[in-house]
Parts: sequence; structure tokens; C-alpha cells
Amino acid sequence: MNQEIKYTLFIFATFGIGSVLLQGILVPYLEINVWKPDFVLIVVLMMGKRFGAVTGSTAGFLLGILQDSLSPLPIGITALPKALAGYASGKMNNLKLEGAINFLWFIVFIFVHEAIFYFILQFKLDQSYVYLIYSRVFPNTIYSTVMLSITYLSAQKYFTEA
Repeated sequence: MNQEIKYTLFIFATFGIGSVLLQGILVPYLEINVWKPDFVLIVVLMMGKRFGAVTGSTAGFLLGILQDSLSPLPIGITALPKALAGYASGKMNNLKLEGAINFLWFIVFIFVHEAIFYFILQFKLDQSYVYLIYSRVFPNTIYSTVMLSITYLSAQKYFTEA
């Protein structure tokens, strides 16, 4: 097993599983009304950026399934949006974007993730999709973007190539 695979597994085990635990333990205390950040999505985006599209989508799917198994949501409801976000983040890595443009794309990926998630969840809820867009998707996108910038600045050395 080469060093890159070992490092990928190390990052997945520490940051990925750690983010699932943070999502379950810390986020209920950070929640404002019904708006909450998605730490698992943040790690999936950073893993996709660092390791590529296949690793990003795999991490998104596995962490999404793990997150669903620990929450009252239906199993698999977050796996698809997280896998798509990880894949898109990895494909964006091929463009070698850095700085503000990189974060603009991350904001788009977070918004698309939230839109897909609430599109699927609307069938279980008793609310319209338009209401969910402006009451949940936009605030969650802003909250997750703020947490992404804090997380990225504090853990940047682990998610950049040496």
C-alpha cells in the first residue's frame, strides 16, 4: 500500500469519522432555529479537492451512509448529495483553482447539496419545496460556508499537497 492511500485512509478515519461525531454531538448546540452547518459535507468537499473525484465521491457516500445510520433520517438521504458534492469537488481539483474562486465553487456545491437534500426530504415533510429553499437551503448554505472557511483555515495543511 503506497503512502498516498495510507494518507487518504488516515484523513478519512480522523476527519471523516470525526466530522460525523461532531455533526451528531456539537451541531445541536450550534443550531440556530432550524439552520445548521454540515461538517460532514465540509470534510467531503476538502477530501474531494485534495484527493480527486473518485475519493471525494466515495468519502461522500460512505460518510453520508454513516451519518444517516446515526440520525433519524431515512438511510441514504444524505449519501447521494454528499457523493455528488465530493465528485464535483474532485473534478474542480483538475482545474487547479485556488483562493476566492475555489470558495465560490464550494458555495455552489454546498447550495446544490442542500437543494438536492431538501428536494428528497420534501416528500417526507409536509412543506413545499419553495418554502424549504428560502427557509432551509439558503441559511444552511451560508452557515456551512462560514464553517467551511474556519475549518479550511485551521486544517489547511492536511488538505494540501506537499
